[in-house]
Amino acid sequence: MDPNAVFAILLLIAGIGILTAEVFIPSGGLLGVITFITLIVSLVFAYRAWGMSHPNVFWAFCGVLLLLVPTALMGAFYVLPRTALGKRVLLEAPNAETLTPFMKETDRLTKLIGRFGKTVTTLNPGGLILLDGERLHVFSEGMIVEAGRSVEVLEVRGTRLLVRPGEPSANNDPFQPEAESVRPLDFEFPQS
Repeated sequence: MDPNAVFAILLLIAGIGILTAEVFIPSGGLLGVITFITLIVSLVFAYRAWGMSHPNVFWAFCGVLLLLVPTALMGAFYVLPRTALGKRVLLEAPNAETLTPFMKETDRLTKLIGRFGKTVTTLNPGGLILLDGERLHVFSEGMIVEAGRSVEVLEVRGTRLLVRPGEPSANNDPFQPEAESVRPLDFEFPQS
């Protein structure tokens, strides 16, 4: 057998193996570059072996290469995680039972948006507020809020609430647009 043909086949196998390893090894793309170079050199050896003498074999080799690259990637992403080795190497996705408590807490906190509470501690920017008799972990919009001030819940981030100083008004309709404030949102300046 022609040594160029042997090198072409060996480099093709090595390139596909390195491509599969790229999925599992964090190399910053280095293994991808090595795979690309290996497959190009494999094509050069295949051309030297069959390009002029047997062009049909060379084009068949190119077709096999074009089919093996996506097949190897699909195998790495879909088949290997289901094997015994893949289960030991890869992490499992969280199941519904582990996500349910977080989702319930997020849903409960989402219902508090637009409500008002009093700060128990100084928010610097994180701290505690008292809302409907419950102490909640909150953080402000980057400003320090003194203890005892009234704050409005703006949004939920993770399992904490984002708040802004504000007083409840008689017209606290969430569908009514608020009047624009001349105060900046990120700092409160002391009045003198």
